[in-house]
Amino acid sequence: MNKMKSFVKEVVAIISGDNAEATGQKILRQADSALKTQIASLSGRTISLEDNVEDAKENLRLAKLNNGKVMPTESDRNYFVETLLNAKNKVTDAEEALEVHLEKIAFLQEVHDSLDK
Repeated sequence: MNKMKSFVKEVVAIISGDNAEATGQKILRQADSALKTQIASLSGRTISLEDNVEDAKENLRLAKLNNGKVMPTESDRNYFVETLLNAKNKVTDAEEALEVHLEKIAFLQEVHDSLDK
């Protein structure tokens, strides 16, 4: 009877081990695919975010020059300052969005690279 229990334990260990190995391989392939797809998608979006930063910087440059317009009234000067601050905030927002985006890609790439270890 003891021999039978030992045999059954060995068979169960082999079967569950093989099943666990197969499941692990399947999860690895799925994770690899998901990460590659997401990294590629995010990398494509990087260009748009970089363009947003450049556009925001150009708008700030123009705002500093009041688009070449004179400011004869107090209202015009107030509008100039408001426009200038808004333009600066848009640069900051665009740069932060790009930074967060790049950090996300770097993290996903790090996780993907760790799959091969």
